[in-house]
Amino acid sequence: MTDKRRDRVAQRPDPAAWGEDELMSLGEAARLHWPDGPIRERTLRTAVRDGRLPISILAGKFFVTRRALAALSNCEPAPTSRPARDAEATTGRFADDLAAVRSMRGR
Repeated sequence: MTDKRRDRVAQRPDPAAWGEDELMSLGEAARLHWPDGPIRERTLRTAVRDGRLPISILAGKFFVTRRALAALSNCEPAPTSRPARDAEATTGRFADDLAAVRSMRGR
């Protein structure tokens, strides 16, 4: 969806024409840096929600800079899934909790 007032990305389609700290909306950022996909505005919003993309909020709108978008280019190992809980440790905590509940009943 383009801004009907003025399409800044159409006026400056080269990312190098934008300053490193120049604010752009998430939609503009997606269209500027990934015009043919795979990243869209919703993808950037998810990155914001997950704490992977720093933003500036002005009048309730999200803005980002080219410098902040560079943070998304840093490849990192994917977080591993949580290991299954150690049954013994879980049982021990459960027993402790149960003992605490029983002691409260006696009061």
